[in-house]
This record gives sequence, structure tokens and C-alpha cells, in this order.
Amino acid sequence: MVAVLDPALRAILSLCVLIVIAKLAAEVFTPLKIPVLGELLAGIVFGPYALGTAITIYGVPLVEFNEIVFAFAEMGGIVLLFLAGLETSFAELREVLWASILTSCIGVVSTFILVYSLSIFFGLSFQSAIILAASISITGAAVTIRILEDLHLTSRRESQIVINATMVDSIFGVILIALARSVALNSTFPSISNIVETIFKVILLLMVMLAVGVYVIPYVIDQSEWKVSGSIESLSVASCFFLAALSQAIGLSSFVGALIAGMAIARTKSIKRVREFISTIALIFSPMFFGVMGAAANLTSFSPMSTGLLIAFTLVAVVGKLVGCTLPVFLLSRGSRKALDVGISMIPRGEISIIIASIGLTSGVITPDLYSTIVLMTVILAFISSITLHKSYSSTSEQTQSIREMQK
Repeated sequence: MVAVLDPALRAILSLCVLIVIAKLAAEVFTPLKIPVLGELLAGIVFGPYALGTAITIYGVPLVEFNEIVFAFAEMGGIVLLFLAGLETSFAELREVLWASILTSCIGVVSTFILVYSLSIFFGLSFQSAIILAASISITGAAVTIRILEDLHLTSRRESQIVINATMVDSIFGVILIALARSVALNSTFPSISNIVETIFKVILLLMVMLAVGVYVIPYVIDQSEWKVSGSIESLSVASCFFLAALSQAIGLSSFVGALIAGMAIARTKSIKRVREFISTIALIFSPMFFGVMGAAANLTSFSPMSTGLLIAFTLVAVVGKLVGCTLPVFLLSRGSRKALDVGISMIPRGEISIIIASIGLTSGVITPDLYSTIVLMTVILAFISSITLHKSYSSTSEQTQSIREMQK
């Protein structure tokens, strides 16, 4: 007997399973202070390409993806970036602005060159090499910030550099998405004039968003007398979704708008109240994002060649960001440990990588094997960054504690 379920009901059941399994798996990894790994692993194991399809109830797969599931996952990432913005301020952004821009630029360019060169070395076409290089060059904001949140590192100066560098990476992401579409459709690079026009539009609209965040949102929340219970929280969430949608509309990741909204509300008198509320709902929405991200990894489509490419691209992705993002921070701060933490934090990839890879897949420029390689690589890089950053932070904390004891 096969049950016929409404798509909305299927989405609800799939999300229910992913949330429960993700939380249970996160409990296992919590003593290691890396619960995000549990959520990713739960998605891989119980996703539609593994047990999620193998286990059926009345002929219906346990986990099945549709547009509703992806929408909730997107909301999870938005809430997570909004929460990160609440921990930041525009004043802190200004303090690390140039360090963030330099970190992002060198990290993106160095990774792009390395991945493109490796793709050509493996005999891939020019178009495939461009798509792969573009998709692997951008740091995943949601993954990075969740790792920093789990380790309670968001207040550190180097973390502020990372958070703002991911925003700059998203701007590069818009340019690389345009590049990917041009290569996929026309097999040529976009013209210099088109690139300059895209950059100008993005920066102009980003300035408008920042102006709304700096002046409009704090005024609406602070200057009005809201008497209905939950008004402040509702307006805060509405402003988050509005800027996220606006960000998506201009070609940026929706996560950039969510981050700006959080930074805007961080300037209001109600910040503590809003932060407590968002922290609570993030407990539910965050596992949706990481569960779905892990579940997108299709291990069944892998061939021996794909395994070799996965290892090679993962290594190059790590080296490109680790060297490209560590070097500028080291030169600016002369702090090797802090610079290394920035490099490690910039390793994860995320939503933009998958978007660019999907452009290549739907246009036939890259094969399903290569697409699965990119998706699985994003999961592996999240694992690598979580573990190495935790060890680096633990080592730094132990050294600091030893110095304090010696001073006593």
C-alpha cells in the first residue's frame, strides 16, 4: 500500500525526522563542542540518498525533499546569520573593514587560481574548470558562523574579521555567479563592462541596505511605543526577512541581508530581548539548515574518479583559503595564532558553492559526479574546520591560562 501525501505534509514529516535525528546526533558531538558535525552527519545518514529513502512508511520514504523543505532550510540559514548579526555592531565592522576586505580578496583569488589550474590538470574542459573554481572559491557564511557560535568565539576580533569577510565573499559570489552563467550559456567570459556594472549595482544596493539598517530599523523599533505583546520580536523578524529578501533580489545571498538586519537591531535598546527570542527559535531552524545540507550529499553517484577529484579539490580548497586568508591577517596583526584561526574559519563552503555548481549541472557543463563532489566537499570542509578550529581554540585557551598562572 502506497500512501498519497500532500507535498506540504511530506515536507513537514521530512523536517520532523531531520530535526529529531539532527538534535540527537548533535547531543553526541556536544561534549566535543562541535554539535554542527552531528547535524551534518544526521543529514547524510538519514537523507534521501541513504536511509531516508531506504526506510519507508506505507510506501512513502522517511525523508523526501521538495521546495517546501528547501524553503525551511533557507530560513534556518537566515535565522542563524541574523543571530550572528545581533552579536556584531557597525562600529566593530568599521574597525576590521579593511582587514576583512583584504582577507576575502586574497582568499577568493588564490583559491580560484588553484582550483582552475587543478581542473585543467585533470583534463576537464575550460567551462568545467571555471564553474568548479567559482563554486569552490566562496566561503559559506552560515556554516562558518555556526561553528564560531558553537565555540563561543563570535565576540573575538578575529571572528569579526571572519564574519565581515564572509559578507565580502558574498559580493564576490554575485560576480562569480554571473561568470558561471555566462560560461555555462555562452562558453565565454562576461565583458569587463558587464562585470563593472554588476559590481557597481551590488555596491550601490548594498549601501542602501546598510542605510536602512543603520537609520530606519533602529528608529522604528526604538522610537515607537509598542504595546502588543511580541511586537518588538515580530518587527525584528520581519526586518530580517525583508532585508534577506531584498538581498536575494539584488543577487546577493539572502544571508547578507539577514546579517545586516541583525547588526541594525544590535544598536537598539531591545537587543537583549530580541537576542533571547532569536536564540530560542534558532534552536529549531538551525538543524533544518544543516540537516538538509548534509542530506544533499549523494554518495551513490560516486565513481573512483570522483573520489580522486574529491580528495584533490578538498585539499586545494583548504590550502587556498588557509594560506590566502591567514597571510593578510598575519601581515596586519603580526599574530600568527589569530591569523591561523581566521584562515581555518574561512575554510567552510556553503550555499553559494552549491548554487554555482547547480548552474553548471543544469546547463550540462559539469556532470552529476562533479556536482556531488562539490556538495560532499562542502560537508567535509565543515567537518575539517570544526575540528581544527576547536583544537586551535583549545590550544590558545590553554596557553593563555598557563601565562596567567605564571604571572601569578
